Amino acid sequence: MKPMIDDALERLRGTGPEVADAGPNHGPMAAEALVAMGCDDVVVAWADRYRRQLEAIPPPRSPVTADNWAQAFGAIDRFGDWVAFFRAQLAEAPWQVVFGEWVGRLLPATPSAGAHGLIRTAHALRALADAETWLRVEELGVALAYWAAYYRKLPGTPRLTGTLDLGDALLRIPLFLSGQARPGMPRQVYLRVMQAHGAEFSHAVDAAAEPESVEDALSALTEAGARMYLANAARQPLVLLHTVTAPAALRMMLPHLPAGLHKMALAYVWQNVAATAAAYGDETPSEDYDLALPQEPSAIIERSIATDDPHALKFAEACIREHRRNPQPSYLAAAADWASRLHRARDWSAAERDAAGLEFR
Repeated sequence: MKPMIDDALERLRGTGPEVADAGPNHGPMAAEALVAMGCDDVVVAWADRYRRQLEAIPPPRSPVTADNWAQAFGAIDRFGDWVAFFRAQLAEAPWQVVFGEWVGRLLPATPSAGAHGLIRTAHALRALADAETWLRVEELGVALAYWAAYYRKLPGTPRLTGTLDLGDALLRIPLFLSGQARPGMPRQVYLRVMQAHGAEFSHAVDAAAEPESVEDALSALTEAGARMYLANAARQPLVLLHTVTAPAALRMMLPHLPAGLHKMALAYVWQNVAATAAAYGDETPSEDYDLALPQEPSAIIERSIATDDPHALKFAEACIREHRRNPQPSYLAAAADWASRLHRARDWSAAERDAAGLEFR
Protein backbone atom coordinates (compact mmCIF):
# COMPACT_ATOMS: atom_id res chain seq x y z
CA MET A 1 0.00 0.00 0.00
CA LYS A 2 1.68 3.20 -1.17
CA PRO A 3 1.68 6.47 0.77
CA MET A 4 -0.99 7.81 -1.61
CA ILE A 5 -3.61 6.31 0.70
CA ASP A 6 -2.37 8.63 3.44
CA ASP A 7 -2.84 11.63 1.16
CA ALA A 8 -6.42 10.52 0.52
CA LEU A 9 -7.11 9.89 4.21
CA GLU A 10 -5.77 13.34 5.04
CA ARG A 11 -8.32 14.88 2.68
CA LEU A 12 -11.16 12.78 4.13
CA ARG A 13 -10.30 13.34 7.80
CA GLY A 14 -12.98 14.63 10.12
CA THR A 15 -15.92 13.77 7.87
CA GLY A 16 -19.25 12.51 9.09
CA PRO A 17 -20.65 9.00 8.79
CA GLU A 18 -23.08 9.54 5.92
CA VAL A 19 -23.49 11.39 2.63
CA ALA A 20 -26.45 13.77 2.87
CA ASP A 21 -28.58 11.08 4.53
CA ALA A 22 -28.15 8.92 1.44
CA GLY A 23 -26.02 6.18 2.93
CA PRO A 24 -22.57 5.55 4.39
CA ASN A 25 -19.52 7.68 3.83
CA HIS A 26 -17.59 5.49 1.39
CA GLY A 27 -14.62 7.82 0.99
CA PRO A 28 -11.87 5.98 2.90
CA MET A 29 -13.04 2.57 1.65
CA ALA A 30 -13.13 3.55 -2.02
CA ALA A 31 -9.82 5.40 -1.78
CA GLU A 32 -8.16 2.33 -0.30
CA ALA A 33 -9.70 0.16 -3.04
CA LEU A 34 -8.30 2.48 -5.70
CA VAL A 35 -4.81 2.18 -4.24
CA ALA A 36 -5.18 -1.61 -3.99
CA MET A 37 -5.99 -1.68 -7.73
CA GLY A 38 -2.85 0.30 -8.51
CA CYS A 39 -4.69 3.52 -9.37
CA ASP A 40 -2.50 5.87 -7.35
CA ASP A 41 -2.64 8.53 -10.03
CA VAL A 42 -6.37 9.18 -9.53
CA VAL A 43 -6.95 8.54 -5.82
CA VAL A 44 -6.19 12.01 -4.45
CA ALA A 45 -8.31 13.83 -7.02
CA TRP A 46 -11.13 11.35 -6.40
CA ALA A 47 -10.92 11.95 -2.63
CA ASP A 48 -11.01 15.72 -3.18
CA ARG A 49 -14.20 15.43 -5.24
CA TYR A 50 -15.86 13.06 -2.81
CA ARG A 51 -14.98 15.24 0.17
CA ARG A 52 -17.27 17.97 -1.19
CA GLN A 53 -20.30 15.74 -0.53
CA LEU A 54 -19.48 15.26 3.16
CA GLU A 55 -20.22 17.25 6.26
CA ALA A 56 -18.00 17.47 9.31
CA ILE A 57 -18.10 14.80 11.94
CA PRO A 58 -20.60 15.68 14.68
CA PRO A 59 -18.95 16.83 17.91
CA PRO A 60 -18.89 14.56 20.97
CA ARG A 61 -21.97 14.79 23.19
CA SER A 62 -21.47 12.48 26.15
CA PRO A 63 -18.36 10.35 26.65
CA VAL A 64 -18.37 6.64 25.89
CA THR A 65 -16.42 4.96 28.68
CA ALA A 66 -15.23 1.55 29.79
CA ASP A 67 -18.32 1.38 32.01
CA ASN A 68 -21.10 2.54 29.67
CA TRP A 69 -20.03 1.43 26.17
CA ALA A 70 -22.64 -1.34 25.95
CA GLN A 71 -25.44 1.20 26.46
CA ALA A 72 -23.96 3.34 23.65
CA PHE A 73 -24.14 0.58 21.04
CA GLY A 74 -26.47 1.57 18.21
CA ALA A 75 -26.65 5.24 19.19
CA ILE A 76 -26.18 6.80 15.76
CA ASP A 77 -26.33 10.30 17.17
CA ARG A 78 -23.31 9.45 19.32
CA PHE A 79 -20.96 8.69 16.44
CA GLY A 80 -18.74 11.56 17.59
CA ASP A 81 -18.58 10.06 21.08
CA TRP A 82 -17.51 6.72 19.66
CA VAL A 83 -14.82 8.36 17.52
CA ALA A 84 -13.42 10.10 20.60
CA PHE A 85 -13.54 6.82 22.55
CA PHE A 86 -11.58 4.83 19.97
CA ARG A 87 -9.12 7.68 19.48
CA ALA A 88 -8.33 7.40 23.20
CA GLN A 89 -8.16 3.60 23.06
CA LEU A 90 -5.69 3.69 20.17
CA ALA A 91 -3.56 6.27 21.97
CA GLU A 92 -3.19 3.88 24.90
CA ALA A 93 -2.66 0.53 23.17
CA PRO A 94 -1.43 -0.84 19.83
CA TRP A 95 -4.09 -1.03 17.13
CA GLN A 96 -3.79 -4.83 17.04
CA VAL A 97 -4.76 -5.00 20.71
CA VAL A 98 -7.71 -2.62 20.33
CA PHE A 99 -9.02 -4.44 17.28
CA GLY A 100 -8.64 -7.83 18.97
CA GLU A 101 -10.53 -6.63 22.02
CA TRP A 102 -13.44 -5.11 20.10
CA VAL A 103 -14.03 -7.22 17.03
CA GLY A 104 -15.70 -10.04 18.96
CA ARG A 105 -18.14 -7.53 20.44
CA LEU A 106 -18.93 -6.06 17.04
CA LEU A 107 -19.23 -9.16 14.85
CA PRO A 108 -22.80 -10.00 16.00
CA ALA A 109 -23.73 -6.62 14.51
CA THR A 110 -22.24 -7.36 11.10
CA PRO A 111 -25.44 -6.01 9.44
CA SER A 112 -24.79 -2.56 10.92
CA ALA A 113 -25.33 0.08 8.20
CA GLY A 114 -25.48 -2.53 5.46
CA ALA A 115 -22.32 -4.25 6.75
CA HIS A 116 -20.30 -1.08 6.18
CA GLY A 117 -18.89 -1.13 9.70
CA LEU A 118 -17.23 -4.43 8.91
CA ILE A 119 -16.31 -3.39 5.34
CA ARG A 120 -14.74 -0.08 6.40
CA THR A 121 -12.81 -1.83 9.17
CA ALA A 122 -11.47 -4.39 6.71
CA HIS A 123 -10.21 -1.72 4.30
CA ALA A 124 -8.53 0.07 7.21
CA LEU A 125 -6.86 -3.15 8.31
CA ARG A 126 -5.49 -3.87 4.85
CA ALA A 127 -3.91 -0.43 4.71
CA LEU A 128 -2.41 -0.89 8.18
CA ALA A 129 -1.03 -4.30 7.31
CA ASP A 130 1.11 -2.64 4.67
CA ALA A 131 2.37 0.25 6.78
CA GLU A 132 1.45 1.71 10.16
CA THR A 133 0.89 5.46 9.95
CA TRP A 134 -1.09 7.65 12.30
CA LEU A 135 -3.65 8.38 9.59
CA ARG A 136 -4.29 4.68 9.03
CA VAL A 137 -4.54 4.02 12.76
CA GLU A 138 -7.00 6.89 13.06
CA GLU A 139 -9.08 5.52 10.17
CA LEU A 140 -9.30 2.14 11.93
CA GLY A 141 -10.66 3.92 15.00
CA VAL A 142 -13.28 5.78 12.94
CA ALA A 143 -14.28 2.52 11.23
CA LEU A 144 -14.76 0.79 14.59
CA ALA A 145 -16.69 3.83 15.83
CA TYR A 146 -18.98 3.64 12.82
CA TRP A 147 -19.61 -0.05 13.44
CA ALA A 148 -20.45 0.60 17.10
CA ALA A 149 -22.65 3.66 16.54
CA TYR A 150 -24.73 1.88 13.89
CA TYR A 151 -24.82 -1.39 15.86
CA ARG A 152 -27.74 -3.52 14.61
CA LYS A 153 -28.31 -7.27 14.93
CA LEU A 154 -30.51 -9.69 13.01
CA PRO A 155 -32.71 -12.18 14.86
CA GLY A 156 -31.07 -15.41 15.94
CA THR A 157 -27.47 -16.52 16.24
CA PRO A 158 -26.15 -18.21 13.06
CA ARG A 159 -24.51 -21.49 14.03
CA LEU A 160 -23.55 -23.25 10.77
CA THR A 161 -25.13 -26.50 11.92
CA GLY A 162 -26.80 -27.59 8.67
CA THR A 163 -25.67 -29.65 5.67
CA LEU A 164 -25.43 -27.18 2.75
CA ASP A 165 -22.38 -25.30 1.60
CA LEU A 166 -22.86 -21.55 1.63
CA GLY A 167 -23.38 -21.25 -2.11
CA ASP A 168 -26.19 -23.81 -2.12
CA ALA A 169 -27.66 -22.40 1.09
CA LEU A 170 -27.94 -18.95 -0.50
CA LEU A 171 -29.95 -20.44 -3.37
CA ARG A 172 -32.49 -21.73 -0.84
CA ILE A 173 -33.00 -18.53 1.14
CA PRO A 174 -36.68 -17.48 0.83
CA LEU A 175 -37.06 -14.29 -1.20
CA PHE A 176 -39.72 -12.76 0.98
CA LEU A 177 -40.39 -9.63 -1.07
CA SER A 178 -40.02 -11.08 -4.56
CA GLY A 179 -41.93 -8.92 -7.01
CA GLN A 180 -42.90 -6.36 -4.38
CA ALA A 181 -41.96 -2.72 -3.91
CA ARG A 182 -39.47 -1.94 -1.16
CA PRO A 183 -40.10 1.63 -0.01
CA GLY A 184 -37.61 3.19 2.37
CA MET A 185 -33.92 2.88 3.10
CA PRO A 186 -32.52 -0.68 3.24
CA ARG A 187 -32.22 -0.63 7.04
CA GLN A 188 -36.00 -0.03 7.22
CA VAL A 189 -36.71 -2.79 4.69
CA TYR A 190 -34.59 -5.31 6.60
CA LEU A 191 -36.44 -4.47 9.81
CA ARG A 192 -39.86 -5.05 8.23
CA VAL A 193 -38.77 -8.36 6.71
CA MET A 194 -37.29 -9.68 9.93
CA GLN A 195 -40.29 -8.64 11.98
CA ALA A 196 -42.56 -10.57 9.62
CA HIS A 197 -40.38 -13.58 8.79
CA GLY A 198 -37.69 -13.84 11.47
CA ALA A 199 -38.25 -17.48 12.42
CA GLU A 200 -38.38 -18.73 8.83
CA PHE A 201 -35.30 -16.71 7.97
CA SER A 202 -33.30 -18.09 10.92
CA HIS A 203 -34.26 -21.64 9.92
CA ALA A 204 -32.98 -21.06 6.38
CA VAL A 205 -29.74 -19.53 7.65
CA ASP A 206 -29.11 -22.53 9.90
CA ALA A 207 -29.26 -24.88 6.89
CA ALA A 208 -25.66 -23.89 6.09
CA ALA A 209 -22.90 -26.24 7.23
CA GLU A 210 -19.71 -25.44 9.08
CA PRO A 211 -16.95 -25.53 6.46
CA GLU A 212 -13.55 -27.13 6.77
CA SER A 213 -11.97 -24.03 5.22
CA VAL A 214 -13.22 -20.52 5.89
CA GLU A 215 -11.25 -19.25 2.89
CA ASP A 216 -12.94 -21.73 0.55
CA ALA A 217 -16.34 -20.98 2.09
CA LEU A 218 -15.83 -17.28 1.38
CA SER A 219 -15.14 -18.11 -2.25
CA ALA A 220 -18.36 -20.11 -2.46
CA LEU A 221 -20.26 -17.26 -0.84
CA THR A 222 -18.83 -14.46 -2.99
CA GLU A 223 -19.42 -16.47 -6.16
CA ALA A 224 -23.02 -17.11 -5.16
CA GLY A 225 -23.35 -13.44 -4.24
CA ALA A 226 -22.12 -12.36 -7.68
CA ARG A 227 -24.67 -14.67 -9.27
CA MET A 228 -27.39 -13.29 -7.00
CA TYR A 229 -26.42 -9.79 -8.10
CA LEU A 230 -26.58 -10.73 -11.80
CA ALA A 231 -29.98 -12.39 -11.41
CA ASN A 232 -31.45 -9.26 -9.84
CA ALA A 233 -29.41 -6.41 -11.30
CA ALA A 234 -32.34 -5.10 -13.32
CA ARG A 235 -34.15 -4.13 -10.11
CA GLN A 236 -31.90 -4.14 -7.04
CA PRO A 237 -28.26 -3.82 -8.07
CA LEU A 238 -27.02 -1.40 -5.42
CA VAL A 239 -28.08 -3.41 -2.40
CA LEU A 240 -27.21 -6.80 -3.86
CA LEU A 241 -23.65 -5.95 -4.82
CA HIS A 242 -22.98 -6.11 -1.07
CA THR A 243 -23.51 -9.88 -1.21
CA VAL A 244 -19.99 -9.83 -2.66
CA THR A 245 -18.32 -6.91 -0.93
CA ALA A 246 -19.22 -7.99 2.62
CA PRO A 247 -17.72 -11.51 2.47
CA ALA A 248 -14.82 -10.20 0.38
CA ALA A 249 -14.16 -7.73 3.21
CA LEU A 250 -14.07 -10.56 5.74
CA ARG A 251 -11.33 -12.18 3.68
CA MET A 252 -9.24 -9.02 4.15
CA MET A 253 -9.95 -9.13 7.87
CA LEU A 254 -9.09 -12.80 8.47
CA PRO A 255 -5.32 -12.34 8.92
CA HIS A 256 -6.01 -9.98 11.83
CA LEU A 257 -8.77 -11.99 13.52
CA PRO A 258 -8.03 -14.33 16.39
CA ALA A 259 -8.28 -17.87 14.99
CA GLY A 260 -11.12 -18.67 17.36
CA LEU A 261 -13.28 -16.00 15.75
CA HIS A 262 -12.87 -17.06 12.11
CA LYS A 263 -15.93 -19.30 11.90
CA MET A 264 -17.99 -16.98 14.10
CA ALA A 265 -17.19 -14.14 11.71
CA LEU A 266 -18.08 -16.29 8.71
CA ALA A 267 -21.41 -17.19 10.30
CA TYR A 268 -22.40 -13.57 10.87
CA VAL A 269 -21.29 -12.50 7.40
CA TRP A 270 -23.28 -15.40 5.95
CA GLN A 271 -26.33 -14.31 7.95
CA ASN A 272 -25.98 -10.79 6.56
CA VAL A 273 -25.65 -11.96 2.95
CA ALA A 274 -28.68 -14.18 3.43
CA ALA A 275 -30.69 -11.26 4.81
CA THR A 276 -29.73 -9.12 1.83
CA ALA A 277 -30.99 -11.79 -0.55
CA ALA A 278 -34.12 -12.43 1.52
CA ALA A 279 -35.10 -8.76 1.50
CA TYR A 280 -33.95 -7.69 -1.98
CA GLY A 281 -33.84 -10.80 -4.16
CA ASP A 282 -36.58 -11.21 -6.77
CA GLU A 283 -35.06 -14.10 -8.73
CA THR A 284 -32.79 -17.02 -7.92
CA PRO A 285 -29.48 -16.98 -9.80
CA SER A 286 -28.91 -18.65 -13.13
CA GLU A 287 -25.84 -19.33 -15.26
CA ASP A 288 -26.75 -16.71 -17.87
CA TYR A 289 -24.04 -14.07 -17.73
CA ASP A 290 -23.84 -11.17 -20.17
CA LEU A 291 -20.35 -11.87 -21.43
CA ALA A 292 -20.70 -9.16 -24.09
CA LEU A 293 -19.73 -6.70 -21.36
CA PRO A 294 -16.01 -5.98 -20.99
CA GLN A 295 -14.46 -8.82 -19.01
CA GLU A 296 -10.80 -7.85 -18.75
CA PRO A 297 -9.97 -6.53 -15.27
CA SER A 298 -8.16 -3.53 -16.71
CA ALA A 299 -11.24 -2.52 -18.70
CA ILE A 300 -13.49 -2.99 -15.68
CA ILE A 301 -11.22 -0.82 -13.56
CA GLU A 302 -11.14 1.90 -16.21
CA ARG A 303 -14.93 1.94 -16.62
CA SER A 304 -15.46 1.84 -12.86
CA ILE A 305 -13.18 4.83 -12.31
CA ALA A 306 -15.03 6.71 -15.05
CA THR A 307 -18.30 6.39 -13.09
CA ASP A 308 -16.78 8.33 -10.15
CA ASP A 309 -18.96 6.09 -7.97
CA PRO A 310 -17.47 4.68 -4.74
CA HIS A 311 -19.52 1.49 -4.97
CA ALA A 312 -18.12 0.84 -8.44
CA LEU A 313 -14.57 1.18 -7.11
CA LYS A 314 -15.12 -1.11 -4.14
CA PHE A 315 -17.12 -3.64 -6.17
CA ALA A 316 -14.56 -3.80 -8.97
CA GLU A 317 -11.70 -4.32 -6.51
CA ALA A 318 -13.58 -7.02 -4.57
CA CYS A 319 -14.73 -8.88 -7.69
CA ILE A 320 -11.31 -8.80 -9.34
CA ARG A 321 -9.64 -9.96 -6.12
CA GLU A 322 -12.12 -12.80 -5.64
CA HIS A 323 -11.80 -13.76 -9.31
CA ARG A 324 -8.04 -14.17 -8.91
CA ARG A 325 -8.66 -16.77 -6.22
CA ASN A 326 -11.71 -18.40 -7.83
CA PRO A 327 -11.71 -17.65 -11.59
CA GLN A 328 -15.45 -17.82 -12.24
CA PRO A 329 -17.06 -15.53 -14.86
CA SER A 330 -19.74 -14.22 -12.53
CA TYR A 331 -17.32 -11.93 -10.66
CA LEU A 332 -16.13 -9.93 -13.65
CA ALA A 333 -19.57 -9.97 -15.25
CA ALA A 334 -21.06 -8.49 -12.09
CA ALA A 335 -18.47 -5.73 -11.74
CA ALA A 336 -18.79 -4.84 -15.42
CA ASP A 337 -22.57 -4.80 -15.16
CA TRP A 338 -22.66 -2.29 -12.29
CA ALA A 339 -20.31 0.11 -14.05
CA SER A 340 -22.30 -0.22 -17.26
CA ARG A 341 -25.58 0.57 -15.47
CA LEU A 342 -24.07 3.69 -13.94
CA HIS A 343 -22.83 4.90 -17.32
CA ARG A 344 -26.26 4.40 -18.89
CA ALA A 345 -27.89 6.30 -16.03
CA ARG A 346 -25.49 9.24 -16.10
CA ASP A 347 -28.17 11.71 -17.22
CA TRP A 348 -31.11 10.18 -15.36
CA SER A 349 -33.05 11.99 -12.68
CA ALA A 350 -32.80 10.98 -9.03
CA ALA A 351 -36.27 9.42 -9.29
CA GLU A 352 -35.24 7.35 -12.30
CA ARG A 353 -32.08 6.17 -10.56
CA ASP A 354 -34.04 5.27 -7.46
CA ALA A 355 -36.56 3.28 -9.51
CA ALA A 356 -33.69 1.34 -11.10
CA GLY A 357 -32.19 0.50 -7.70
CA LEU A 358 -29.10 2.62 -8.30
CA GLU A 359 -29.52 4.80 -5.21
CA PHE A 360 -31.80 5.40 -2.25
CA ARG A 361 -33.18 8.71 -1.10
